[in-house]
Amino acid sequence: MNKVVEKVFIGTDQAGDATILMGASQDIAAGEIVVADKAGNILTPGTTIADTDTIFIVECLSDTYDYIDPQGTSVTSVRRLLWSDPIKGEDVSEYSKKAYAAATEEIWSIDFSGWTPVIGTEYMIRIIYKDINGDPGQRASKSYPYIAGTATRDTEGAAIAALINADPERRITAAYATATDILTLTAKAYDDNDELTSVNKYGQVLFDVVLYSDNFSTLTADPYSYMSTNPNPGSGHYRLVRDEEKWSRGYEGIAQQTAFPPQVPTLRTVKSETYDCLLIRHKNSYVAADAENRKVDITTKIYIPNTATSNQMSTILSVLNPWMASTPGAFPNISF
Repeated sequence: MNKVVEKVFIGTDQAGDATILMGASQDIAAGEIVVADKAGNILTPGTTIADTDTIFIVECLSDTYDYIDPQGTSVTSVRRLLWSDPIKGEDVSEYSKKAYAAATEEIWSIDFSGWTPVIGTEYMIRIIYKDINGDPGQRASKSYPYIAGTATRDTEGAAIAALINADPERRITAAYATATDILTLTAKAYDDNDELTSVNKYGQVLFDVVLYSDNFSTLTADPYSYMSTNPNPGSGHYRLVRDEEKWSRGYEGIAQQTAFPPQVPTLRTVKSETYDCLLIRHKNSYVAADAENRKVDITTKIYIPNTATSNQMSTILSVLNPWMASTPGAFPNISF
């Protein structure tokens, strides 16, 4: 997760049909995201930077409030809105997308076809874990010594896989394919960060494999040649969106998120959802401590469920695409 100024907007499977954003007659629904012009009105398709040089991303939240307007009229049950920083057309540097993609775990496929086991010889596979932060102690690596009982490659390969899988503390899963002489070591998925309220961030098991024994022969020549699948966190999984949402809370004044009992708003990420993402990188002006006007880089992210049957994403794109195309960056249209 990039440590930058970030605002995160999380929509639901909600129709994008709001026409009035503010006031007693607002018709925006909880979980709906709209694009607003610099006057706070909902942007319509075809609007360009010539019509409004600044836009805002606005998410309707589930909570409501009451107030009395300047004319003394009582207004009730108005939904609270989450506004982005102003997005000025001249300051947009990126307009892109990340479609949902499932994570892939690290896999090592060790070819034992050049190995002839010697009865009574000890063979050892060492797993060196690289994803443990802080002082890993003895959990930084795990060794699996094995003494060959036969000279049959398939028998011994299957036995090594069984030895690894019998370890209750293993962070990988082993499989041996007799038809191909391949020992496959696959990282297990983290299981300590499933809940939305988890204090642990999303992570993946990262490891190296080292083979010990002179009798492994050429198998030790280039161990990295056995890494067959690089780890990839994917995009749009609820754990990733949850972590992005938590990070962005700091820019809304919520600095302490681990207090007990919890004193933070309910997360808007939905555990059962997977999300597509629209990403806008832009700058915002501010006055620094030395009274100089400066600009800070901001990332605004819009997450919409990729399984949504509503038209919310298409509605957002129908107004963002022409506006972004009209900016100095002349960004191409996005579609999912």
